[in-house]
Amino acid sequence: MDGSLLDLTAEMVESELEDNWHELFKVQKLLVTKLKKAKADTMIKRRKSVLEQKQAAASQLNIPLPANSENTLAFISSIQERMKEFKVTVVKLIVRRR
Repeated sequence: MDGSLLDLTAEMVESELEDNWHELFKVQKLLVTKLKKAKADTMIKRRKSVLEQKQAAASQLNIPLPANSENTLAFISSIQERMKEFKVTVVKLIVRRR
């Protein structure tokens, strides 16, 4: 969605919104998988410190685990809900335009 605001169309906005929503869905799915893996590793390695457990889980996945993964998931979920609400508005704009 680059360029003049007047050149934007509802279809273009809807397409971009749909693409961004899918990207957030993929990120959320990745974080959920990583959190489940980290929690499973935590149960197996009870005697290690919490920091060592998170580092071990992250090193096995070769992807750094954010320190505040729970907050990140909540943030992504809230953005997805807002995007769903906005999708309805975009569809209404498309219908009105026709």
